[in-house]
Amino acid sequence: MTNGYQTKYLRYGEIPRSVGVLYCDPLTSLIAYPSFEDHLIEMLPKLCANELHLAIGDVDGLRDYVMERRAVDPYSFGHLAGNACMRAVGAITAEWAANELKDVDFHICGTFGGDEVIIAADGPSHDAFAQKINILARDMKISSPRPVSFALASLMPCALEPADANTAYRTLVSAVDARLFALKGSARFAGGHLEGVVADIGTVSLSELRDQDGIEHPATMGEAR
Repeated sequence: MTNGYQTKYLRYGEIPRSVGVLYCDPLTSLIAYPSFEDHLIEMLPKLCANELHLAIGDVDGLRDYVMERRAVDPYSFGHLAGNACMRAVGAITAEWAANELKDVDFHICGTFGGDEVIIAADGPSHDAFAQKINILARDMKISSPRPVSFALASLMPCALEPADANTAYRTLVSAVDARLFALKGSARFAGGHLEGVVADIGTVSLSELRDQDGIEHPATMGEAR
């Protein structure tokens, strides 16, 4: 497996003409939605044969930051300040990936188009991946206008049929997102926000995640190898 993808921009409503081309978000230069999702779902049956890792990061305190920027720079307020922040987040993520993920079997860094990053990788151990995400969180604290908090999980190797890949992807992403949003919600309830926290769910099976979300899934989805 390789990480070869081309940096291209897709116009609104345009259909990709070539298979295997992933489209980048113009702001962050990370892989854009839905290219990230489509590619990962397509690769998932192969990736699940090994330990697949997924991390989602969300910028901490971005709303407060963009509202406060006017006092420092009257020409950088609101969405302009938010764009500058996300441009930095994308650049930091890309530089981190070039250093920390260059030797892994597969990796991809993307965005849903908001104030988040999503990273998938296959190759390192869970502990090694978690350490790398902690390095990224540290880099964000140092170089980004606002820190970024992450939640991450690894999937136990399993057999996954292509027909189940979409459901498996959504199950994993939802579980990681839920942990991250729970932490952020707790911080807001306490009157503050997170500052570059990394929440590690650990190594889990798809069947465990399936049982937690209350949705009826195919009984054989993600059977352990």
